Amino acid sequence: MSITLSIPPAIVQEVREWAEANGTSLNQYVRDCLEAKCAEIHDAQKRRALEFKSFMESLPVVRAPKGWKFDRERDGHREIKIRVGS
Repeated sequence: MSITLSIPPAIVQEVREWAEANGTSLNQYVRDCLEAKCAEIHDAQKRRALEFKSFMESLPVVRAPKGWKFDRERDGHREIKIRVGS
């Protein structure tokens, strides 16, 4: 994919010189930066998912009484209260 960016010429020149001195190109440096940012985003998403899973697993499990059956007319209109914690 090809994109067009608007970057001040002085910044482009400085980074291009740095990249050349470090054995890479400006394009490769930009690709590396974008890949690093994507990895950072994915790691943060995974961390949030694991935190959510841990939170959900910490909640008490409330089971319906034996023989209870859901009735949409009866149970669909009542207020449901959920206790979190002790």
